[in-house]
Amino acid sequence: MELESIYLDLKTLLLTMMMFKWGILCTATPDKCLSTPCQNGATCVDTKDDYACICATEGLRYVGKNCDKLYDACSFAPCKDCISTPGMPEYRCMEEVDECQSNPCSEPHSLCVDQLNGYFCRCPAGYGGPQCHRRVNDCVRQPCMNNGTCVLRPQGSECQCVPGYEGKICEDDINECSSEPCQNGAICIDGVAEFHCFCVPGFQGHKCEIDINECASRPCANSATCINEKDHYACECLVGFTGINCESEIDECESDPCHNGATCHDLMGSYSCECPPGFQGVHCEADVDECGSQPCLNGAACRDMVNSYECDCSDTGFEGDHCEVDVAECVSHPCQHGATCLEGVKQYTCLCWPGYEGTHCEMDIDECAEHPCDNGGECYERSKLTHWGLDWELSYASVAGYICHCSPGFAGENCTVNIDECESGPCQNGGTCQDQDNGYACTCPVGFSGFLCEVNIDECESQPCQNGGWCEDGTASYICHCPEAKVGNLPWGGSECNVKLFGCFHHECQNGATCSPWFDGIGHGHTCLCAPGFYDEQCLTQTTFSFSSPGFIPIEVPQEKIQMGVEHGDDYGLAIQLRFRTTLPDMLVFYRGDVETYLLLEIVNGSLQVKAFSDGSELKLTSPAFVNDGDWRDVHVFENSKGLHLLLKGPGCNGDGCRAQIESPFQNLDSLFHVYVGGAPEELLQNSVSYASFIGCMEDLIIDSGPVLPQTFQEDQHLGCSKTEWCEPDPCHGRGRCVDLWTSYHCDCHRPFYSGSCEEELQSWTYSHEDSRSFSVYRIAKSHGRNFQVSFFLRSLKLEGLIFQLRTPAGEVYFSMYLKMGRLLISSLADGAPLTAPIFLTTGEKHFLLVEIQPRQVIFDHGSLRYGIGTIPEVVINAGDEAYLGGLPEEWDSRPWGGHYKGCLQDFRLDLVHLEVDAWNNADEEEIYVSSGAEKVKRGCISDDTCKGSPCQNGGECTVTFNDFTCSCPNDYTGLTCQTRVWCVSDPCLNGGHCMDLSDGYECLHNATFDNSPAQFSAGGSLVEPVSLIYVELRTRSENAVLLRATRGSDQLTVGLLDSSVWVEIHIADGAETVTFTGERKVADGRWHRVNVTMAKRDQKSSPWTITVDGIIDASSLPHGTGSLHFLNDRGAVLTLAESFTGCLGAVRVGGVYLPFVDDYDPPQVAQFRFLGTQRISLGCRSAPVCNANPCLNGATCNDVFNKVFCECDVGWEGELCDVDADDCASGPCFNGRCKDYLAGFECRCHPGYAGALCDVDVDECEHHACQHGAICQDGPNMYTCICPNGYSGPRCQWDYPPLKCGKDVLCANDGICNDGLWGANCTCMPGFEGKSCEMEINECNSNPCRHGGSCLDRFNMFVCQCPPGYSGSVCDVNQQARAEEVSWLAVALPLLSFCVLVFIPALAFMIRTTRNKRQSEGAYSPSAEELAGARLAMDRMLKVPPEERLI
Repeated sequence: MELESIYLDLKTLLLTMMMFKWGILCTATPDKCLSTPCQNGATCVDTKDDYACICATEGLRYVGKNCDKLYDACSFAPCKDCISTPGMPEYRCMEEVDECQSNPCSEPHSLCVDQLNGYFCRCPAGYGGPQCHRRVNDCVRQPCMNNGTCVLRPQGSECQCVPGYEGKICEDDINECSSEPCQNGAICIDGVAEFHCFCVPGFQGHKCEIDINECASRPCANSATCINEKDHYACECLVGFTGINCESEIDECESDPCHNGATCHDLMGSYSCECPPGFQGVHCEADVDECGSQPCLNGAACRDMVNSYECDCSDTGFEGDHCEVDVAECVSHPCQHGATCLEGVKQYTCLCWPGYEGTHCEMDIDECAEHPCDNGGECYERSKLTHWGLDWELSYASVAGYICHCSPGFAGENCTVNIDECESGPCQNGGTCQDQDNGYACTCPVGFSGFLCEVNIDECESQPCQNGGWCEDGTASYICHCPEAKVGNLPWGGSECNVKLFGCFHHECQNGATCSPWFDGIGHGHTCLCAPGFYDEQCLTQTTFSFSSPGFIPIEVPQEKIQMGVEHGDDYGLAIQLRFRTTLPDMLVFYRGDVETYLLLEIVNGSLQVKAFSDGSELKLTSPAFVNDGDWRDVHVFENSKGLHLLLKGPGCNGDGCRAQIESPFQNLDSLFHVYVGGAPEELLQNSVSYASFIGCMEDLIIDSGPVLPQTFQEDQHLGCSKTEWCEPDPCHGRGRCVDLWTSYHCDCHRPFYSGSCEEELQSWTYSHEDSRSFSVYRIAKSHGRNFQVSFFLRSLKLEGLIFQLRTPAGEVYFSMYLKMGRLLISSLADGAPLTAPIFLTTGEKHFLLVEIQPRQVIFDHGSLRYGIGTIPEVVINAGDEAYLGGLPEEWDSRPWGGHYKGCLQDFRLDLVHLEVDAWNNADEEEIYVSSGAEKVKRGCISDDTCKGSPCQNGGECTVTFNDFTCSCPNDYTGLTCQTRVWCVSDPCLNGGHCMDLSDGYECLHNATFDNSPAQFSAGGSLVEPVSLIYVELRTRSENAVLLRATRGSDQLTVGLLDSSVWVEIHIADGAETVTFTGERKVADGRWHRVNVTMAKRDQKSSPWTITVDGIIDASSLPHGTGSLHFLNDRGAVLTLAESFTGCLGAVRVGGVYLPFVDDYDPPQVAQFRFLGTQRISLGCRSAPVCNANPCLNGATCNDVFNKVFCECDVGWEGELCDVDADDCASGPCFNGRCKDYLAGFECRCHPGYAGALCDVDVDECEHHACQHGAICQDGPNMYTCICPNGYSGPRCQWDYPPLKCGKDVLCANDGICNDGLWGANCTCMPGFEGKSCEMEINECNSNPCRHGGSCLDRFNMFVCQCPPGYSGSVCDVNQQARAEEVSWLAVALPLLSFCVLVFIPALAFMIRTTRNKRQSEGAYSPSAEELAGARLAMDRMLKVPPEERLI
C-alpha cells in the first residue's frame, strides 16, 4: 500500500512538473481536450503537443493515458500470489506469514498482533516503541501546550500542534516572518499561525509581490501610450494632443484659416473648412456657378443666383423647380366611359375602349343599328346595361360589339348557321340520327329505347328467371343464373331456371370430380369437372407423373397445329400449362425449340424464370414468388399478339395469380415443335441457368391447348406423386436448418454444431485457466489475400486480453484482435490507433463474433447486426505466416494487447478454415489448421474454482459461476460476500414503523402528530461524533412554533418557526455571542417539508451554519459562526421536541441519530437517543376532517391540505371556494382577434386574414390564389399580390404583355368573335362555348339540373335528362306514380256512378208504374170527398204519395 501511495504521489509530481515545463497552465483555449479523450471522470490538461489525463482518486481508480484502465493494485504488491479488486487500492497476498511466532514484542504485558505482511505490538500503559521496549508518556497528564492535541502512538504519545506552534509539546510559537516572506521592501508583522505584510507604495498582494500597474486604469486619453513606472506613470501623446494625460487637443482653428464666413472644424492634428452654400475650395475661397450643371429641363432658361438658381418654365408645358413636371392635363378626367387619358405636352389624348368614339370617347357606337342578326335573331348591344342582369358588373374591356340571340335551330355570330343537330352524334348505342328543324330524331336498334337510344331495355324487368334464379341483362337478351341446389334437392336449369336437372343421377364421375348437370332444351346430361391430376369424361385417367432422377420427356407438336393457332389469332396459340411441386431451388421445367430458337421455363434460386431466344435476341421473365416449398403450383406460359406471358398461381400469389409480360421475340415459330419436359438434351441444357433436370412431380400438362397424358410417353414414367416428408419431425435436432432435397435431406447446421444431423458440437478450448499463461499457434498454409473473415465464439469475464494475432515468419505483427475495457479492438499496426467494436462482450455469456476485412474497411457482425467501424492500413495474409490465439510465447510481451486472454474460444475460423488445437473427426472434409504448438490450453469450457478461497462470509454458501462466484447469504446478511448485516429482515419495528437498516443497527421510522405536546430525549453520552447536523421533517400550518430545543447550562440550541420561516438560535458557552439567523422560504403551508440545519465547515472549530429547505439553501449565519453542538452528548443535556408546535413530524435526526417516537425497541447501534418520561406520542399524521361539510361549490373537488380546505375548481370557475366565474379572456388569449368569454371557455373572433382557435394563424390567401401563368403569389394581411412573370400583366397576371392581336396571335374557335382591346385580343363566344379561345363546350350538366336522381346528358347548348322510373318531364320533376294513382281513382269512381244512375232510372220507372196500377184497382176517385174526409191516410200508410200527385 505504501508503494502504491509513493507511485501515485510521484506520478502527480512528475505530471505537475511537466505541465509547467510545457506551459500548459496558461489561459489559452485547449485544443486536444476538445474531444474529451479522458474517461471515467478524469481531468484533461492540454499540453504543448498533446494532452494529459489526471485520473480521479475517488471511487473506482483508473490509470492509462486516457484513464480508461482499471487500476490493478497487485502491480505494486510485494508478493507474487496476489488478489485484488480492479479499480480498488487494496490487495491481498495469498502467502501469509505469521510474524508473531518469533515473539518480537517485549514481555511480559505486550501483545503481538499479526498483520498482513507485518505485525503490530499492542503495548501496555506507559510503554511504547515498535516492540513496546521504551517507557513513554501518555495523554493523561495533557502534556501538549497551546491547544495542541495529544495522540497515543504505539511508541508513546505525540502532540499534534495547532497551526502556528511547534515543538515536542507545542511550546514554541513559530515566527512566520523568519523566512522573510514579504517582498519589495515590505514590513513583516508576525502573528499566530500567520503574518501580515505592510507594503510600500506601488505594491500590493498578500506578500506585496504584485507591482501595482498604474496604467491599469487607462489614465492616458486619446489613444496615448501609457508607460508604467515605479509608483507613477507617463503618457506619450499622439500628434494633435497635449497635457499630462494627453487630455487636451491642439486647436488648429485659432488662426481663422477659412474665408467667406466658412466654419472651421478642428481635427486631430489638422482642420477642415465647412463652406457656406455657394462657395467651395479648401478655404471656401471660390464662388459656385449653380447653373453649370444645367439643372433646368425641357428647354427652360437657367438664371444663376447667390447659392441658388432659378428656372424659367414659360411656354414649355412643364412646371416645377426644374421644369421637370409635365402639366397634368388629365387631372380633370376629361375622358369618358373608362377611356385612358394619355398626357402630352400642352395637350392630352383619350384612348377609347372598343365600342366608343369621340374626342372624349363620349359616344357609344350602336352596333345593332345595321341589324346584323339574320333568320329572326335578336341583336343586343354589349354596352346596354338594361340587357343584362342586375348583378352584372360592367367591364369596358368587353362592351364592344353585339350579341345575336338566335332563333331555335340557328347559330353563328350573326345566326347565319342552320344547326345540324345530328352533327354531334347525339344518338347512342348505334341509333340512327335524322336531322329536323330545330331538333333531331333517333331511330334505335333492337334492345334500346329513349329519346337518344340511351336506355338499354332491361329484359330482366319482366323477371323471367324462376325458382330463385337471378337475371343478368344483356343486349336484347338476358341470361338466367340458377341458384345452387340445397342438399337433397335437384338443381334448376334451362334458359329461365324452370327445368329440374336430372343429368347427375347415377353419374360416373370418379376421383373426387364434381358433377355439373345441364339441359340443352332436348335432353339432360352432365359434365365431370375433374380434380387436379385427372382427365377424361369420367376423370378416370391420371395425369400426375414424377421425376425421381434426372431425365426428360421428348414431345413432338405438329407444326400445322402451331401455324393454325397463329393464323386464327388464338389467345393461347403457343402455350404450355402444367402443375408441379418440388423442393429443389434450381431446375429446368421444360424446354421448347432448338439451339437457335427456344423457349424455356426453369427454377432459379427458388423463383420461376422464363427465357426466350430468337434471332440473337434474348428476353427474360421472372416471377418473384418462391416455388420450391413442396406445394403445388399452376404455371402457364403462352405467347399471343400482346407478347409473351407468365402466369403463376398458388401460395405466394393472390387470387388472380402472379403475372409478368414482355414483348415476344419470336418471328418464326417453325422450330418450336420440339418440347422437352423435365429436362433437355445436354446441348440444349447448356442454354439454361440452372443446368439441372427437374426432380419432383408434374400433372395436368397442356401444350398448345391440348392435354398431354403421361400414358402416351414413349418411356415408362412413374405415375402419381409419392414423397417422404424428410424434415418432419426435424432430423437436425433444432441445431440447424433442414433442407428437403425431395429424395433425401440435408442439415445446414448452425455454428458450432456439425455432422449429418447436427448432433456433434465443435470443441471449446479454455485459455489462462486458473490464471495460467496459455496460447496456441498455427501456421497459415495458404494465402487468404486482402479480403478475409475471422469468426469465433467467445466467453470471458476478463476485460482485457489478446484473442488473435497474425505475424510474419520474421515475427512482425501486422494484425491483432484483442479485448480492452470489455470491447473488441482491431489494429493492423503495432503502434497504430485501433478500431473499437460497439458491443460490450465480457459478460460471461457466449457471443458469436464475425470480423470481415475488406480492402482497409472493417465490418463487425454481432447478433445479426453489422457495424462498419472504420478503416485500417491494408492487411494481406500470405502462406507461411503464423496465427496466435489467446496469447503469445514468453519471449514476446503481450501486455500492449492486454496480456493473455482468459476465457473460452470455440469454432475459430479464418475464412472457412478451422483453427483447432487438436485434430477432429471431419466428416465433411472441411479445411483445418491444426495447432503447431499449444501451451496450457484446456479442453472444454472450464471455469476457475473461484470458491476455493471461501470468499463468502458469515455463513454464506459459495457457488461457482463462470470464472466468478455468487454467495447465498443468510437472511440477516447481504452484500457480494455476505459482509453486511441487515436487521430489518426480522421486522423488529412495532406499531407500523418503517424499518431502515444502518451500518451498525437499524431505525424504526414513524410519523407523529403533536398538539403542543412536547417530548424529551437524551443521548446519554452515546454520540460518537460532535453534532453538526440537524434534520427535521415537518408538516404544519403554525406560523410561529418551537420545533426543537436543547439546553445544558448556558449552552442552548433552538430550532423553530418565525413567520412561517425556519428560525435557528445557537449559543455555546465558550462562544463570544449567540448566533441567530432566519430563512426566507415559507414552510407553514400544510405540506411536508425537509429542513436541514448544518454546520458549513465541520472540520473547523468555528464555522457558519446554514438552513436548507427541501434541498435548497435558504439562509446562512454569515458572517457569524460557532462550533459544533458537543454539549448534546453530555448526560445532563436534554432535548425537547415540539415544545410549542401543532402539526406533524416525520424523521428527526440530531447529528445523524434518529429521535424515536416509541420506546419499545432496543436497537444495537451505539449512538442513539432515548425517550424520557412516560408520555406517549400520537403516532401517524392526522388533521381535522375539513372536507366533510363539502365547502367547495360548482362541482369542485375538496382536497384536505392539512387542516385547510383547498378547492380544485372545475373548468370556468375560480376563487377559494370555486364560486367565481372565471374570466377566460383576462389573459388575452386571442392574438389577432376579439375574445368572447363563456362559462368554462372562450371564443376568439378573428380579424380578417387570421384563423385558428387563438387567431394565431395568418391565413395564407395564396393557398387558393387566382394568379395565372405561373405567377408568384405574395401573401399579405387579408390579401395577396400576384408577381407576374415576363410576358404577362394585370392584377392576376391574366393578360398577355405586350397585348395579343386578333388574327395574328389569337384565333377564336367555334364561331367566336375576336375583338382587340386595351389588354389584347378577346374572344366573344357563341352560346354553348367558353374558354379563352372559345375552345371548350359548356357542360350544361355541371349545375345538376335533373331532379329525383335523373341522369343528365350534355348536348350542344342544352341538356337532356334521363329520368328514373316513375318520373318524367324536362328535368324529371313530374311524378308519374302520383298521376297514375289519381287517374285510377277517377277510373273507378266514374263507372261506378254511371252504373248507379243506370240502375236507379229503371227502378224509379217500375215503382211509378206499380203505383198507378194499384190506384186503378181500388174504386172511384173523388178528390174533393177524399181530400175533405182524409180517407187517403190509409193508402198513405201503404205507399208514399208520389210527388206528381201532390200537385193535384
